[in-house]
Amino acid sequence: MKKKAVVLGLVGAMALGTCTVSAANGTKNISATFRNIKIVVDGKELSTSAEPFIYNGTTYLPIRAVGEAVGKEVTWNGGTNTVYLGEVPASAQQQTPAPETPAPAASSSLPILSQYAADAGASKEEIQEAISMLQSGQIDIVDIHVTYINIIDDALVDDNIPLAKSAYAEAQIAFGYAANDPDYASVKENFEEDCKHIGLF
Repeated sequence: MKKKAVVLGLVGAMALGTCTVSAANGTKNISATFRNIKIVVDGKELSTSAEPFIYNGTTYLPIRAVGEAVGKEVTWNGGTNTVYLGEVPASAQQQTPAPETPAPAASSSLPILSQYAADAGASKEEIQEAISMLQSGQIDIVDIHVTYINIIDDALVDDNIPLAKSAYAEAQIAFGYAANDPDYASVKENFEEDCKHIGLF
């Protein structure tokens, strides 16, 4: 099955043709190169949920998959935007802000995206945080586009037409959270074209 790309702020989530990456206190679009890069750990090829890519001569790998392959637990601290490989220092654990109110259940509004992320290894907390970010407009609309195209494409590869159509319908809801994005119209148009290109319509 085609490798999945899980975006929207989840750990190890930047397998995009045009990727949104952290730029100090914001985001920027980049052009990434994909070459069907394989990851081999101790002679064994690693199957990942997010495809590695090259940007400015540096190869970027999905950190969760690589960390776990080398026996390191991967922990994401959303409060400090920090990824830890292996032990998390006690001082860092103390700095993690506790939410004032419980995060909404991710599956309540975007169940297909939530399941897709869970299948890729994201924790319930990571999924809830990503959905909350999406709903509050903190996720780049290009990420929404690419994520749902990957979900739809995977469903079509598996010949699961109902899932592909449901993902398309859910994508419309997700796009609604980014309706104020200046690129909304062009990205939505590209999304429709990509859906046609991969055979949804």
